[in-house]
Amino acid sequence: MNKNYVVIMLFNKNKNKLLLVKRNKKPYKDCWNGIGGKIEENETPLEAAKRECMEETNITMQNPKLLVTYVYPKTNIMNSNTKLNVIYDFVQEVAVNDNDEGHYEWKDIEFVMDANNKEIAGLSNLNQFVKEIFDLENIKKFY
Repeated sequence: MNKNYVVIMLFNKNKNKLLLVKRNKKPYKDCWNGIGGKIEENETPLEAAKRECMEETNITMQNPKLLVTYVYPKTNIMNSNTKLNVIYDFVQEVAVNDNDEGHYEWKDIEFVMDANNKEIAGLSNLNQFVKEIFDLENIKKFY
């Protein structure tokens, strides 16, 4: 079975904060993660990112870009061919109401860049995504 997901790295316009959700559900319950979800049939990763962002945060992505698509082998923990599409954008920082997904906050980039931060979901990959995005966008102010 193929599984196809988007994770959205949504930065504020000042490029010093990232919108994260403290998840209410597994996986990564009670950890901070990027927003996102499943890509629906006949939907591109960018379309899915725009939809998921609107559904979860009520924020319209203006200029989403695909950073990378990770393809995990069938032998992974979920026993399926899984794709994770990392999408990013820079938007106006607005308050986001909590919902079923969890609690939303604009976190300082330093919070995300701390590789020892055990509150961050996953394999510390969010800080790697930030580094790659900042390199691509020629943003050098945090490392």
